[in-house]
Amino acid sequence: MSKEKISMIILTITGTVIVVDAILEQFYQIGMKQNFLILGYCIAFISLTIKFPNILKRKCVIIPLSIMIVQTFYSLIITYIN
Repeated sequence: MSKEKISMIILTITGTVIVVDAILEQFYQIGMKQNFLILGYCIAFISLTIKFPNILKRKCVIIPLSIMIVQTFYSLIITYIN
C-alpha cells in the first residue's frame, strides 16, 4: 500500500469517528467533545493535503470534512440564536 492510500484511510476513519462523536454529543448529550482529536485531524488534514494533493479528489475524505463544517455552522447558529 502506498503512503497516500494509508493517509486517505486514516483521514477517512478519523473524520468519520469525529463526525459520529459530534452527533452523539450535540444531539443526544452522550460523551464528550474530543478537542485534541479534532485538532490532530485538522493538522493531519492540512499537512497531508499539502503532501498528497490527490487526497482532495477522494469523496471518502471530503464527505466527513463537509459534514464537520455543516455541524460547526449549526453549532454556531444554535449557540448565538438561543
